[in-house]
Amino acid sequence: MYLLLCGLLPWAGVKTVWTLGGDALGVSGEAWLRGVESDGDAVYQALAAVGIDLTVLAALLGVFLALGLVHRWGMVFPRWTLFLAGRRVPAFLPLVPAWGVGLCLGVYGVVLLVMAPLSVVGVIPRFAPPAPFTSSGDVTWMILFGGLAFGGLGGALVVGAWSYGRRVSAAKRAAVGPDAP
Repeated sequence: MYLLLCGLLPWAGVKTVWTLGGDALGVSGEAWLRGVESDGDAVYQALAAVGIDLTVLAALLGVFLALGLVHRWGMVFPRWTLFLAGRRVPAFLPLVPAWGVGLCLGVYGVVLLVMAPLSVVGVIPRFAPPAPFTSSGDVTWMILFGGLAFGGLGGALVVGAWSYGRRVSAAKRAAVGPDAP
């Protein structure tokens, strides 16, 4: 699962470079920020103004969910949750978003990972560079990075949800006892 989460690094790295005003993949931070200002909503604009990309922030929430699926604090509320501390986490609480988001992101990521090389070898047309991109090659790299990010995060959530579900089932069986049908 941790290897799958590493797929986020190139995509989040490029987005963070742009947010902080740097240049990556032929796009300057200024051009990226102009695009956010013209196309983004107020929340996206406000976060970008202080150096935070909304999509990277959302990905971090996905990483938090994925980690909760494989660590103890995902099964029992930790101390910092105040009134819930020490209580069991209801199984549906992490499983519903993990399966739903994980499957959707995983499929989307796989589609992007297939499209990028198909475009490079000419099976499908090269991607036209939308603003602020200046070349189809740079767009192809970003699509590849997006495929790694979304496919990796989706895969990590699915693997984590599967593991979590098995552990919850095993815990329930152990609580019932060996004599139960």
